[in-house]
Amino acid sequence: MQRHSPPGLPPYWTFDLLRDVPGLLHGVFTRQGPDGAGDFNLSFGNGDAETALKNLRAAEAALGLGQASFLNQAHGDGLLELAPGESCSPQSPEEMREGFDGLIGGRGQALMVKLADCQGIVLYAPDSESLAVVHSGWRGSRLDIAGKAVRELARLRGAVPEKMLACVSPSIGPCCMEFRGWREELPESLWGYRDPRGDRFDFWSLTRDQLLAAGLAPENVEIAGICTRCTGEFFSHRRGDRGRFAVMAGLGRA
Repeated sequence: MQRHSPPGLPPYWTFDLLRDVPGLLHGVFTRQGPDGAGDFNLSFGNGDAETALKNLRAAEAALGLGQASFLNQAHGDGLLELAPGESCSPQSPEEMREGFDGLIGGRGQALMVKLADCQGIVLYAPDSESLAVVHSGWRGSRLDIAGKAVRELARLRGAVPEKMLACVSPSIGPCCMEFRGWREELPESLWGYRDPRGDRFDFWSLTRDQLLAAGLAPENVEIAGICTRCTGEFFSHRRGDRGRFAVMAGLGRA
């Protein structure tokens, strides 16, 4: 990943796999705002909604994108496909769509998920010029939302999984992901991702394996490998932060 610090705008990170894709604009924002200001929260539900909307406009400007579509994430595996030209860009908490954790779109559509330890997954399908941006916490991992997004891009847009690129944002790592209720909450098929020395789980490796099982090539998967709890650069629910950072991606119009 590479960090960018545009003057007067919020800093953001880009993925190596996606940085040179023509027309694909994307970024992983931090908790830092323009010119070093702190607490750059991008969620209506975790602070002042008016400030969050102002911050959202600044993030869109940093990437050169129009208004981003986003959801009131449900910690499930629901995916919302946007029709060409459609958006869901709420201006207040009351306008947010419920029941989904990922968006599928194409040219001229900017997609966003909000995070504070969960994974933000960007899937790009070059053959169908389509995108999915997905929020995956441990519940999403349990439901294989990463693999489902691959299969939905194939079903809805005719995308070929072997050609897709997938990038996973900074998120809580195996160093800090303590999961004491794993026996009750996770199927036994996922217990192998537990560190046998304790209750920590490696959800980075799990997501990678789910993407590969869905048909992606190993060289087309990028895991950021940055733990949100360890670093102070991103909001972390486990560290007690209230704010949310974001992953945003969009394809420019043809």
